[in-house]
Amino acid sequence: KAYFCINCTTVYNPIYMTFESLGISKKLSQALHSQGINAPFPIQEKAIPLLLKGKHLLGIAPTGSGKTAGFVLPVLEKRQHASYKNSRNISVLILVPTRELAIQIESFVKSCSPHLERSVQYMAAYGGVAINPQMKNMMGTELLIATPGRLLDLMEQNALSLDHLETLIIDEADKMFQLGFEEELQKILKTIPANCQHILFSATLNDKVETIKKTLNVAFETIEIEKQAETAEAIVQTAYYLTPERKGPFLRYLLKADQTIQTLVFVT
Repeated sequence: KAYFCINCTTVYNPIYMTFESLGISKKLSQALHSQGINAPFPIQEKAIPLLLKGKHLLGIAPTGSGKTAGFVLPVLEKRQHASYKNSRNISVLILVPTRELAIQIESFVKSCSPHLERSVQYMAAYGGVAINPQMKNMMGTELLIATPGRLLDLMEQNALSLDHLETLIIDEADKMFQLGFEEELQKILKTIPANCQHILFSATLNDKVETIKKTLNVAFETIEIEKQAETAEAIVQTAYYLTPERKGPFLRYLLKADQTIQTLVFVT
Protein backbone atom coordinates (compact mmCIF):
# COMPACT_ATOMS: atom_id res chain seq x y z
CA LYS A 1 0.00 0.00 0.00
CA ALA A 2 1.15 3.54 -0.71
CA TYR A 3 0.11 7.17 -0.26
CA PHE A 4 0.18 9.66 -3.11
CA CYS A 5 0.32 13.27 -1.92
CA ILE A 6 -0.14 16.49 -3.85
CA ASN A 7 1.12 19.85 -2.56
CA CYS A 8 -0.61 22.71 -4.31
CA THR A 9 1.04 26.11 -4.82
CA THR A 10 0.06 28.91 -2.49
CA VAL A 11 -2.42 31.55 -3.57
CA TYR A 12 -2.22 35.17 -2.47
CA ASN A 13 -5.33 36.19 -0.57
CA PRO A 14 -5.22 39.98 -0.19
CA ILE A 15 -7.33 42.14 2.08
CA TYR A 16 -10.23 43.27 -0.07
CA MET A 17 -9.34 46.30 -2.17
CA THR A 18 -10.22 47.25 -5.73
CA PHE A 19 -8.14 48.69 -8.54
CA GLU A 20 -10.73 51.45 -8.88
CA SER A 21 -10.05 52.54 -5.30
CA LEU A 22 -6.40 53.01 -6.33
CA GLY A 23 -7.35 55.32 -9.21
CA ILE A 24 -7.70 52.88 -12.10
CA SER A 25 -10.79 53.48 -14.25
CA LYS A 26 -13.67 51.01 -14.28
CA LYS A 27 -13.09 49.99 -17.91
CA LEU A 28 -9.41 49.27 -17.34
CA SER A 29 -10.24 47.36 -14.17
CA GLN A 30 -12.53 45.15 -16.25
CA ALA A 31 -9.51 44.09 -18.31
CA LEU A 32 -8.03 42.66 -15.12
CA HIS A 33 -11.26 41.00 -14.03
CA SER A 34 -11.44 39.20 -17.38
CA GLN A 35 -8.02 37.70 -16.60
CA GLY A 36 -9.08 36.57 -13.14
CA ILE A 37 -7.29 39.44 -11.36
CA ASN A 38 -9.85 40.79 -8.92
CA ALA A 39 -7.75 42.51 -6.26
CA PRO A 40 -4.35 44.25 -6.29
CA PHE A 41 -1.19 42.72 -4.90
CA PRO A 42 0.85 44.64 -2.28
CA ILE A 43 3.29 46.15 -4.81
CA GLN A 44 0.33 47.37 -6.88
CA GLU A 45 -1.46 48.83 -3.86
CA LYS A 46 1.56 50.95 -2.99
CA ALA A 47 2.89 51.80 -6.45
CA ILE A 48 -0.21 52.70 -8.47
CA PRO A 49 -1.38 55.75 -6.43
CA LEU A 50 2.15 57.20 -6.37
CA LEU A 51 2.68 56.69 -10.11
CA LEU A 52 -0.67 58.25 -10.97
CA LYS A 53 0.49 61.34 -9.04
CA GLY A 54 3.64 61.48 -11.17
CA LYS A 55 6.06 60.56 -8.39
CA HIS A 56 9.53 59.18 -9.06
CA LEU A 57 9.49 55.65 -7.68
CA LEU A 58 11.94 52.92 -6.71
CA GLY A 59 10.12 49.64 -6.13
CA ILE A 60 11.93 46.67 -4.60
CA ALA A 61 9.93 43.47 -4.94
CA PRO A 62 10.66 39.83 -5.77
CA THR A 63 10.00 38.31 -9.18
CA GLY A 64 6.39 37.24 -9.56
CA SER A 65 5.01 39.83 -7.13
CA GLY A 66 2.94 41.72 -9.72
CA LYS A 67 5.36 44.51 -10.67
CA THR A 68 4.31 44.57 -14.34
CA ALA A 69 0.72 45.53 -13.61
CA GLY A 70 2.02 47.92 -10.96
CA PHE A 71 3.60 50.18 -13.57
CA VAL A 72 1.66 49.34 -16.76
CA LEU A 73 -1.77 50.15 -15.32
CA PRO A 74 -1.00 53.75 -14.26
CA VAL A 75 0.81 54.36 -17.55
CA LEU A 76 -2.19 53.21 -19.59
CA GLU A 77 -4.58 55.07 -17.29
CA LYS A 78 -2.81 58.36 -18.01
CA ARG A 79 -2.10 57.74 -21.71
CA GLN A 80 -5.73 57.04 -22.59
CA HIS A 81 -6.57 60.59 -21.50
CA ALA A 82 -3.56 62.22 -23.18
CA SER A 83 -3.61 63.73 -26.65
CA TYR A 84 -2.16 61.63 -29.46
CA LYS A 85 0.45 62.85 -31.94
CA ASN A 86 1.56 60.75 -34.91
CA SER A 87 5.30 61.27 -34.63
CA ARG A 88 8.52 59.50 -33.67
CA ASN A 89 8.52 61.09 -30.22
CA ILE A 90 8.14 58.36 -27.59
CA SER A 91 6.07 59.31 -24.54
CA VAL A 92 6.69 56.23 -22.39
CA LEU A 93 9.80 54.03 -22.46
CA ILE A 94 9.95 50.70 -20.62
CA LEU A 95 13.50 49.34 -20.57
CA VAL A 96 13.90 45.62 -19.93
CA PRO A 97 16.94 43.33 -19.89
CA THR A 98 15.58 40.49 -22.02
CA ARG A 99 13.52 39.82 -25.13
CA GLU A 100 11.29 37.45 -23.15
CA LEU A 101 10.37 40.14 -20.64
CA ALA A 102 9.66 42.63 -23.44
CA ILE A 103 7.24 40.16 -25.04
CA GLN A 104 5.62 39.44 -21.68
CA ILE A 105 4.97 43.12 -20.96
CA GLU A 106 3.76 43.72 -24.51
CA SER A 107 1.29 40.85 -24.08
CA PHE A 108 -0.07 42.39 -20.88
CA VAL A 109 -0.48 45.79 -22.55
CA LYS A 110 -2.31 44.07 -25.43
CA SER A 111 -4.71 42.37 -23.02
CA CYS A 112 -5.59 45.75 -21.48
CA SER A 113 -5.87 47.71 -24.74
CA PRO A 114 -9.47 46.79 -25.73
CA HIS A 115 -10.71 48.30 -22.46
CA LEU A 116 -9.12 51.74 -22.91
CA GLU A 117 -11.13 54.84 -23.77
CA ARG A 118 -8.80 55.44 -26.70
CA SER A 119 -6.28 53.16 -28.35
CA VAL A 120 -2.73 53.61 -27.04
CA GLN A 121 -0.10 52.84 -29.68
CA TYR A 122 2.57 50.50 -28.34
CA MET A 123 5.24 48.11 -29.54
CA ALA A 124 8.16 46.00 -28.30
CA ALA A 125 11.65 46.26 -29.81
CA TYR A 126 14.38 43.72 -29.15
CA GLY A 127 17.30 42.07 -30.87
CA GLY A 128 17.38 38.71 -32.61
CA VAL A 129 14.92 39.85 -35.28
CA ALA A 130 15.13 42.22 -38.25
CA ILE A 131 15.32 45.89 -37.29
CA ASN A 132 13.65 47.34 -40.42
CA PRO A 133 10.06 46.38 -39.48
CA GLN A 134 10.62 47.87 -36.03
CA MET A 135 11.89 51.09 -37.60
CA LYS A 136 8.80 51.35 -39.82
CA ASN A 137 6.40 50.66 -36.95
CA MET A 138 8.03 53.27 -34.72
CA MET A 139 6.08 56.12 -36.30
CA GLY A 140 3.17 56.95 -34.01
CA THR A 141 4.33 54.73 -31.15
CA GLU A 142 3.57 56.24 -27.74
CA LEU A 143 4.68 53.40 -25.48
CA LEU A 144 7.86 51.55 -26.33
CA ILE A 145 9.09 48.41 -24.55
CA ALA A 146 12.72 47.83 -25.49
CA THR A 147 15.98 46.14 -24.62
CA PRO A 148 18.95 48.53 -24.28
CA GLY A 149 20.93 47.33 -27.29
CA ARG A 150 18.06 47.46 -29.75
CA LEU A 151 16.94 50.84 -28.42
CA LEU A 152 20.37 52.31 -29.12
CA ASP A 153 20.31 50.78 -32.62
CA LEU A 154 16.99 52.48 -33.32
CA MET A 155 18.23 55.78 -31.92
CA GLU A 156 21.33 55.64 -34.13
CA GLN A 157 19.04 55.16 -37.13
CA ASN A 158 16.95 58.19 -36.04
CA ALA A 159 13.92 55.92 -35.90
CA LEU A 160 12.73 57.53 -32.66
CA SER A 161 13.29 60.45 -30.33
CA LEU A 162 13.34 60.61 -26.54
CA ASP A 163 13.36 64.42 -26.45
CA HIS A 164 9.75 64.55 -25.25
CA LEU A 165 9.79 61.45 -23.08
CA GLU A 166 7.33 61.76 -20.19
CA THR A 167 7.89 58.48 -18.35
CA LEU A 168 10.95 56.23 -18.08
CA ILE A 169 10.52 52.78 -16.53
CA ILE A 170 13.46 50.44 -15.94
CA ASP A 171 12.21 46.99 -15.04
CA GLU A 172 14.50 44.45 -13.36
CA ALA A 173 17.17 47.12 -12.98
CA ASP A 174 19.50 44.79 -11.07
CA LYS A 175 19.43 42.26 -13.90
CA MET A 176 20.51 44.97 -16.37
CA PHE A 177 23.95 44.89 -14.80
CA GLN A 178 24.05 41.13 -14.35
CA LEU A 179 23.59 40.77 -18.11
CA GLY A 180 26.25 43.37 -18.93
CA PHE A 181 24.11 46.33 -20.03
CA GLU A 182 25.81 48.94 -17.84
CA GLU A 183 27.46 50.84 -20.71
CA GLU A 184 24.32 50.83 -22.87
CA LEU A 185 22.19 51.93 -19.94
CA GLN A 186 24.45 54.88 -19.15
CA LYS A 187 24.28 56.06 -22.79
CA ILE A 188 20.48 55.94 -22.70
CA LEU A 189 20.16 57.72 -19.36
CA LYS A 190 22.17 60.66 -20.68
CA THR A 191 19.46 61.31 -23.29
CA ILE A 192 16.50 61.33 -20.86
CA PRO A 193 14.83 64.77 -20.33
CA ALA A 194 15.21 66.22 -16.84
CA ASN A 195 11.43 66.65 -16.35
CA CYS A 196 10.69 62.98 -17.08
CA GLN A 197 9.04 60.75 -14.47
CA HIS A 198 11.53 58.06 -13.42
CA ILE A 199 10.43 54.61 -12.28
CA LEU A 200 12.79 51.81 -11.25
CA PHE A 201 11.78 48.28 -10.32
CA SER A 202 14.22 45.72 -9.04
CA ALA A 203 14.23 42.44 -7.14
CA THR A 204 17.19 43.65 -5.07
CA LEU A 205 18.74 46.94 -4.02
CA ASN A 206 22.47 46.94 -4.71
CA ASP A 207 25.28 49.39 -5.54
CA LYS A 208 24.48 49.34 -9.26
CA VAL A 209 20.85 50.29 -8.70
CA GLU A 210 22.06 53.08 -6.43
CA THR A 211 24.28 54.25 -9.30
CA ILE A 212 21.21 54.56 -11.55
CA LYS A 213 19.49 56.63 -8.87
CA LYS A 214 22.45 59.00 -8.64
CA THR A 215 22.69 59.32 -12.43
CA LEU A 216 19.01 60.26 -12.72
CA ASN A 217 19.42 62.70 -9.81
CA VAL A 218 15.79 62.87 -8.69
CA ALA A 219 14.07 62.33 -5.34
CA PHE A 220 12.69 58.80 -5.37
CA GLU A 221 9.84 57.48 -3.28
CA THR A 222 10.90 53.99 -2.19
CA ILE A 223 8.63 51.03 -1.54
CA GLU A 224 9.80 47.54 -0.67
CA ILE A 225 7.84 44.31 -0.65
CA GLU A 226 9.48 41.40 1.11
CA LYS A 227 9.06 37.88 -0.18
CA GLN A 228 6.49 36.20 1.99
CA ALA A 229 7.41 32.83 3.41
CA GLU A 230 4.97 30.06 2.64
CA THR A 231 3.30 28.61 5.69
CA ALA A 232 1.69 25.26 6.25
CA GLU A 233 -1.70 26.97 6.54
CA ALA A 234 -1.33 28.33 3.00
CA ILE A 235 -0.71 24.92 1.45
CA VAL A 236 -3.53 22.54 0.55
CA GLN A 237 -2.51 18.91 0.96
CA THR A 238 -4.44 15.95 -0.41
CA ALA A 239 -3.61 12.27 0.11
CA TYR A 240 -4.82 9.40 -2.06
CA TYR A 241 -4.81 5.87 -0.66
CA LEU A 242 -3.62 3.59 -3.48
CA THR A 243 -2.14 0.19 -4.14
CA PRO A 244 1.32 0.26 -5.79
CA GLU A 245 0.06 -0.89 -9.20
CA ARG A 246 -2.42 1.98 -9.39
CA LYS A 247 0.05 4.80 -8.68
CA GLY A 248 1.26 5.16 -12.28
CA PRO A 249 -2.18 5.17 -13.96
CA PHE A 250 -3.56 7.52 -11.33
CA LEU A 251 -0.66 9.97 -11.72
CA ARG A 252 -1.23 10.02 -15.50
CA TYR A 253 -4.91 10.69 -14.89
CA LEU A 254 -4.15 13.65 -12.61
CA LEU A 255 -1.71 15.16 -15.11
CA LYS A 256 -4.18 14.81 -17.99
CA ALA A 257 -6.94 16.30 -15.86
CA ASP A 258 -4.77 19.44 -15.56
CA GLN A 259 -5.45 19.86 -11.88
CA THR A 260 -2.09 21.48 -11.13
CA ILE A 261 -0.21 24.42 -12.66
CA GLN A 262 3.23 22.96 -11.94
CA THR A 263 4.06 19.44 -10.90
CA LEU A 264 7.06 17.97 -9.09
CA VAL A 265 7.09 14.18 -8.76
CA PHE A 266 9.40 12.44 -6.28
CA VAL A 267 10.30 8.82 -7.04
CA THR A 268 12.44 6.15 -5.39
